[in-house]
Amino acid sequence: MTIAIGGYGRYSAIRDWNLGDMDRRDLRPVSPEGLSGIGRWMHETAVRDAEAVLADGITHLFGQAECPRCASVFNVADEYSASNRPLV
Repeated sequence: MTIAIGGYGRYSAIRDWNLGDMDRRDLRPVSPEGLSGIGRWMHETAVRDAEAVLADGITHLFGQAECPRCASVFNVADEYSASNRPLV
């Protein structure tokens, strides 16, 4: 599964080598008011610096995604953090 946040869209999908992204599911952004901690700081900084596209992307990064295979819903940033923690 892949998560895309950028010029090609904001979605989760199954990525196939030959067919590209299949079974796309739109990401569910969090409202700016629902952001906290680092997400709130990042969003406020992007808004302050007139980076509207970046601010919008941050709401998707800290929002939710749906797995195209099993329909599980998860928080994108939390899942990325958990998957990329250093081994102890």
